[in-house]
Amino acid sequence: MEKRTARWARPDIKDLVAGMREPGDGVAGDSVRSLCPCHAGWEVFEQNVRVVLRHLKDPDRLVRADALHVFEDAARMQISEDLKYYVEAGETKIGEKRASARYRSIQERLEARRDRMIARHRRNRRTH
Repeated sequence: MEKRTARWARPDIKDLVAGMREPGDGVAGDSVRSLCPCHAGWEVFEQNVRVVLRHLKDPDRLVRADALHVFEDAARMQISEDLKYYVEAGETKIGEKRASARYRSIQERLEARRDRMIARHRRNRRTH
């Protein structure tokens, strides 16, 4: 069986940082864009946040747009992770609530229903 590879290869950080120093050839925009956390990973992005921040003030409009795109993607990913965290916590609370004394399991409900029916049947027998 063949091992699957990632959709995008992980960037070589040393080459990226070197490419960002060369002004005017379009390499800086590509280098900044490749630091996007969806491509490079969250750790690489966090290690190079200062570099991306510096390119938000770059004279080239396209480089600034690429740097802004990187931060937008990072914010989207962070919000997504935050939502997952809160949803998981809510699911845990719901599970605890269902496991509490107020909520019975299906088996306990069936037993209680059977006991009620038996008690009702006994009461009806006594009255007749």
